[in-house]
Amino acid sequence: MIAAAEDDAGWRLEEAYRVFLRALRLRQAKIGYLLPLALVPAAMSLDYFVYPELFGALLRSRLLCNLALLPCYIMLFTRFGPRNLFWLGNLWLMAPMLAICWMIYASEGANSPYYAGLNLVMLAGCLLTTYDARGAMVFCGVTIACYGLACTLHRWMPPASAIHKSVMLAGSIFFNNIYFLAATGAVSVTSCYFGSRRRFEDFRLRHELDAKNVRIASTLQKLQETEVQLVQSEKMNALGKLSAGLLHEINNPLNFTFMALQIAQQESAENECMSDTLKDIGEGMERIRTVISDLRAFAYPTHHMDTQEVSLDDALTSALRLTAHELGDTSIDRQEIGGARTLGAATQIVHVFMNLLVNSAHAIKTKGQAAQIKISCAPSENGRLRVAVRDNGSGVAAADLPRLLDPFFTTKAPGQGMGLGLSICHTIVKNHGGTMQVNSELGQWTEVSFDLPLVTAALRSAA
Repeated sequence: MIAAAEDDAGWRLEEAYRVFLRALRLRQAKIGYLLPLALVPAAMSLDYFVYPELFGALLRSRLLCNLALLPCYIMLFTRFGPRNLFWLGNLWLMAPMLAICWMIYASEGANSPYYAGLNLVMLAGCLLTTYDARGAMVFCGVTIACYGLACTLHRWMPPASAIHKSVMLAGSIFFNNIYFLAATGAVSVTSCYFGSRRRFEDFRLRHELDAKNVRIASTLQKLQETEVQLVQSEKMNALGKLSAGLLHEINNPLNFTFMALQIAQQESAENECMSDTLKDIGEGMERIRTVISDLRAFAYPTHHMDTQEVSLDDALTSALRLTAHELGDTSIDRQEIGGARTLGAATQIVHVFMNLLVNSAHAIKTKGQAAQIKISCAPSENGRLRVAVRDNGSGVAAADLPRLLDPFFTTKAPGQGMGLGLSICHTIVKNHGGTMQVNSELGQWTEVSFDLPLVTAALRSAA
């Protein structure tokens, strides 16, 4: 496995280096073309002083060289250029080299001082290309071979423009020039060899540094996430202690109030209006007890809950009754609830509905338009009951969606919410073996969906 990982890393490095080398070759070719386009016509001053009688013919050869280079240079900036970089990346060297060899053939052959231009071309290939040792050897070899061919043709098939100014023997001059061209080629090949190795090593170090930086950034992000989780864990511990204290402090007076309420209900049995009022008071007090209990369940979640078969329609009805003051005249669409039944803690399911309904009511009030909330449910593919609460409120920004279920995160103004409502609902749903998701479009709608155990006829029969 380690060997496979090393091979994969080596392959990725080579592929990345090829991409880098292609981009470098394209960039250097764009610069390389500018040199002959500028220097080749500028060298006509040499023709004027060295070969004034051939000035016109040599000028035409220089212009033809540039006319061949110019469209190739333009193609580098098109899609065609990068796809044919092998030819275009070498042409800016080959065209001047061939033009110089033709000038040597057309003038004095081996006695022509223009062989010095071939040395410049080889040095340019060494310094301004991405040749490795083999590529440099091929280019220098082709250059020397073209020079030898030009001198040979000049001697055995002299052109009509041939001139003879030098009194030195052509053979000795030819040997002298070949020697210096070969020496220049050897220097170029050696330089390209070490240059290509150094270029690859520099790239490898930068590639490894970038990879390490990515790993460091990923590690830092994980550390920051771990730090946030630790802070949340500390908050949860503090919240658990607070819940326990609240239960201890509120439970006793709450029990006394319940006892007094029961006595009042017995004495007002014949007064129907008073009985309804006391019933509402009892539901409100039961709500207080449920909130404290849910807060404890949030801080200390457990999967060992006392569960029972719960009618989703009844749970929603209770939630709507307890949140009537928040909902006001909001239109509630609950037709798709039907006779769906789930298995769980009734008070906690009511609590989930209440939180979602209150959040929707606040979002709709913020938007300020005709309020509508739709509650729907349907069996999911995994045999559970998928419930969705959708409103046409102000929506939630996409950047805030991943954090909506985090404890203490709220999109409300400071002082208007603690950021615990959805977190508590999420914990309750998890305790029922489900998941919760939030989808929204800013300024349009929000939908919170969660799943609960589905009680089917077969399951009811088995029970």
